[in-house]
Amino acid sequence: MNTNERIFIGVQPCGIVYADRQVDVDGDYDKLAFLPYQTLELQIELTCPESLRVEIQNHAQSIIARRGERFEVSSCGQTVLLGR
Repeated sequence: MNTNERIFIGVQPCGIVYADRQVDVDGDYDKLAFLPYQTLELQIELTCPESLRVEIQNHAQSIIARRGERFEVSSCGQTVLLGR
């Protein structure tokens, strides 16, 4: 499994969650990082493997670059404003 397949990226109501599909913690993927929509400050967990950090940072940068835009957070069209 390459790093792209290994990282789960979940769009949640308050931000984007990055998790490791290869590591199970209490029946869920291990959380690697979180990007809150309000601050757009990436929070990387200390346990995040170095090999996955670059991929997470690259994806987060693509979201951070959209500061001030509306971002869809649900399949029914709900949006949030990035980086208030």
